[in-house]
Amino acid sequence: MSGSPPSYLVVGHICLDHTPFGPAWGGTAMFGAITAHRLGAKVHVLTSTLAAAVEQAVPEGVAVHNVPTEVPLTFLHKYDSGRRELFITAVAPTLEARDLPPAWRALDIVHFGPVAQEVSHGLIDSFEHPLRGGSVQGWMRRWDAVTGHVVPLPEHDLLRWAPPVHCSFLSEEDIGDRREVISFLRRHQPIVVLTDGSHGATVYAGEREVHVPAVPVQEVDANGAGDVFAAAYLIRYHETQDMVLAAEFAAAVASFHVEQVGTAGLPTRQQADERWRANYT
Repeated sequence: MSGSPPSYLVVGHICLDHTPFGPAWGGTAMFGAITAHRLGAKVHVLTSTLAAAVEQAVPEGVAVHNVPTEVPLTFLHKYDSGRRELFITAVAPTLEARDLPPAWRALDIVHFGPVAQEVSHGLIDSFEHPLRGGSVQGWMRRWDAVTGHVVPLPEHDLLRWAPPVHCSFLSEEDIGDRREVISFLRRHQPIVVLTDGSHGATVYAGEREVHVPAVPVQEVDANGAGDVFAAAYLIRYHETQDMVLAAEFAAAVASFHVEQVGTAGLPTRQQADERWRANYT
C-alpha cells in the first residue's frame, strides 16, 4: 500500500446476537470496522447501539458517532437441523441524514451495512463524492411485527429500488433462486459482487463477469465473512480501481477471518498482502 491510509466509514447497527453458543455483538458495522482498522484505514462508525457495545466491540482509535438508544437491535438465532432462523426481539433507531456528523460527509469510503432496514435512503445521499459500497442484506429482509420472524422481502419489492452505490455486496444465501435481483442491481450499479463462501466470489461490472476463487483454508467460523470481504474490497478498490484485484485481496482477508472464531483471526495489512501474493500472483 502506498500513500496515506484511506478514511473509511461504516454505517449500520452493532447488534446483539443471542445464539445457542451465548450472546455476542455482531453486524456489518462491527465486522467492517475491525477489518478496516486491522488493514490500517482511518475508521469511523455511525451506529445506534449501547455504549457497552462500542466499548467491547470497537477497537480503540476508531471514531464512533452513536445515536442514543435504550436497547440495541437484537436478534435471536434458532437452529433446526442445521437451518438457521432469525427473530428480531428489539429494534434501535433508524439512522437518518441528520445523524451524520458534517465532517464525515467527505470521507474517502462509505460502507453501508444495514442488518434490519436501519439505514435510511436519505442518508445514502448525504455524502459528497466518496466511494460508496453497500452490504445489502439488511435491505433485503423484513420481519413479522408480532413474532419478529425475519424473512426475505418478496422479489417484486427487491426490484423496486437499488441502493445508489458504486459496489453492492450480497451472498448466494441472500438471494437463493431470486436471480433477477443480480440482473436488476447490475443495471443500476457499476459493480455487483456475489459471494459464495468457499466457492469464491463473482464480480459483475457491465457485461463483464469474473469469478475469483476463495483461498483454500480450514473453515472454523464463517459468521461475518461477507462483511469482512466487503470492507477489504472497498479499501483495495479505492487504492487500485481494479475490481478483480480488489476481490482477490478481499478473499485473502476473508480467508484469515474464517480460520478462527469471531474476529480474532483478522489480518494486518502485511499479512493480507502476503497471502494475496501467495495465492493470486
